[in-house]
Amino acid sequence: MVATNPFMIVFRLLHIVAGVLWVGSAFLFVGFIGPAAAEVGPAAGPLLHVAVKERKVAKVITGLGITTVVAGWIIWLRDLNDFGSLSDWLGSHFGFVLTIGAVLATIAAFLGAYGVGRNVERLVDVGDAVEASGGPPTPEQQARIEHLGAEIEKHGKIDLVLLVLAVACMATARYW
Repeated sequence: MVATNPFMIVFRLLHIVAGVLWVGSAFLFVGFIGPAAAEVGPAAGPLLHVAVKERKVAKVITGLGITTVVAGWIIWLRDLNDFGSLSDWLGSHFGFVLTIGAVLATIAAFLGAYGVGRNVERLVDVGDAVEASGGPPTPEQQARIEHLGAEIEKHGKIDLVLLVLAVACMATARYW
């Protein structure tokens, strides 16, 4: 029975717990912390510095995404093996919908890591440079801040939509 297989228990636990933390973190940052920091402006700098540079929030969220995706693909391969062939697996509604969810989550992991995470780190670096100068940002720094902020917002929203769609696929796959 698959449900009592220790392999499946471990990988499903990794997949689900990391996924819940990943999607919840993305929702919190894209929906609340990012917009609040943008609204507050430079006063948010110290908090963002501690969260990003000391607590490594972008790296932690990226790690959660990678853990979720890798564990998910391992489970996917195990399920594929149970169906016998790729055409049988993708020919089933369950396998097809899980595959769509897996692809969406994989794209979201890369987009989150490179479009959001790295840009958040770059934004904090610029903010730290502005703070170290003791004055207002130079026009170049201000342009960089605005560009990075727009990139983070754009990629964050796309990432969150992809994650919600992936979760919807995973949660409903067996009912199609």
